[in-house]
Amino acid sequence: MVKIASWNIEGRLTNLAINRRGTPDHILKGIVKLQADVLFLAEAFGAETPNYDIGKRLAKLGYHIVEVPYDNADEPRLKPAVYSPSMMLLSKLPIISYQTIRLGDLRNAILAYVKDPASGKTLRILGIHLDDRSESLRLSQVPDLIQLIKNTNDPTIVMGDFNAMHGGDILPAKLLQSLPIRTAAKYILPELALRAVDMAKGDTLKQIINQTGLRDADRRHRPTSTPKLRGREWLPSVRLMQIDHILASPAINISNFHISTDGGSDHRAISAMVTIDKIS
Repeated sequence: MVKIASWNIEGRLTNLAINRRGTPDHILKGIVKLQADVLFLAEAFGAETPNYDIGKRLAKLGYHIVEVPYDNADEPRLKPAVYSPSMMLLSKLPIISYQTIRLGDLRNAILAYVKDPASGKTLRILGIHLDDRSESLRLSQVPDLIQLIKNTNDPTIVMGDFNAMHGGDILPAKLLQSLPIRTAAKYILPELALRAVDMAKGDTLKQIINQTGLRDADRRHRPTSTPKLRGREWLPSVRLMQIDHILASPAINISNFHISTDGGSDHRAISAMVTIDKIS
C-alpha cells in the first residue's frame, strides 16, 4: 500500500505571515506526522523569503523533491498568500519522470509518475491548484485537465486544492448556495464570502468526475478548509468547505481517507491509502 497526501500549506515553509499560525517548523512536523509516501504541497514557497534549509530537511526525511512555479498568468493577483509561489511534490518512491503542465493558460500543475518498489507498479500523479477567484475561471482550466486524464489508460490520482466543492445535496454547498447566505455574502466580508459561494456551485467537480470516471476518496465530502487564513487570523479555525480533494481512477483501490488536525495553515492536510495491486 502507498500513502498519498495533499496539503495547501499557505506559503508557511517560509517565514512569511507566521503570526498566530504555522511556522516552517510546524509545517515540517506536520509532514513528519503525515508519514506520506507521496505528498503534494500547494503554495509551498514564496519568492520573498525562501528558506534554503527546508530542502535539506525534507531530503533527510527521505523525500525526492519536485518544485514547480505557479507562473500565474495575471500577476500580481489580489492579495496572494505568498508572492510568486511554487508547488511541490514530495515522494519517498522513485520518481520515474515528471513535467510541468499548464491548465487553461492560467497557472501550472505537476504531472509525475512514481514507482512502488514493493510491487513494481507505476502510479500517475497530478498535483493541481485550480484558480481561487471564480467558477468560470476554474471551468476554463477543466478541459485541459480532462484531456490530460483521458489521454492515457494509466491509473491516475489527481489531488490538491481544487477551490471547488461538490454541489447538489452536500450540506455546506446547499447552505452557501441558499438565498440568505448569498445575500449576506454581498455585505459580510464580500471579498471572501462571494468567492466561497461561487466555490459551492459544483460545476467544476461535476465536469471532471462525469467526464473522467474519477471518484473522490472521501465519499462523505467532509470540509477541509477554514476561514482562518493569512491576514484574517481572528477568524475561527473551523472546517467549513471541502475544496481539497483526492480523486482516483477506477482501477485504483483507495481507502482510509483522513483529514488531519490544524497544522498551521488555513487548510487541513488530507491523506488516503492506495492499494496498487490492480495497477498495471
